[in-house]
Order: sequence, then C-alpha cells, then structure tokens
Amino acid sequence: MKLLDGSGDAPLAVTKSGQLQLVDSPSGVDVMDNAVDEIIELVLAKGGNVILAEDGVLSLYQSIALILQF
Repeated sequence: MKLLDGSGDAPLAVTKSGQLQLVDSPSGVDVMDNAVDEIIELVLAKGGNVILAEDGVLSLYQSIALILQF
C-alpha cells in the first residue's frame, strides 16, 4: 500500500549507478517530471492500493510512504 499526500510534485533523476535522486527542476533527459504519478501507476498496475492523505500529513517522509505488510 502506498500513502501519499498532495503537497507537490517529486521530480527524480536516474543517476549513473541507477539510483533515483530528487532534483530541483523537472527538465532533462533522465528526469521523471513527477515520480509520484509514475509510482501511483505502478502500484495500481500491480494490484496495490494507493491512499491520498491531506497535504503535509507525510511531510516527515517527503510526502510518500510505503506499507509493505498490514
């Protein structure tokens, strides 16, 4: 299950080592302009659940959290 708040976009870049890194600007070849949308689509495609929370609820977790088991 994925928990998300609506506090903004999360542009990510893919590093040379294959890691994902938050970036300030959503421009560039290796940048996903809104990684949150990509994650939502992936979770739903795999049969998972997505819960949207109030803005700021997950601010300690960069606006996104994952529950592996419940």
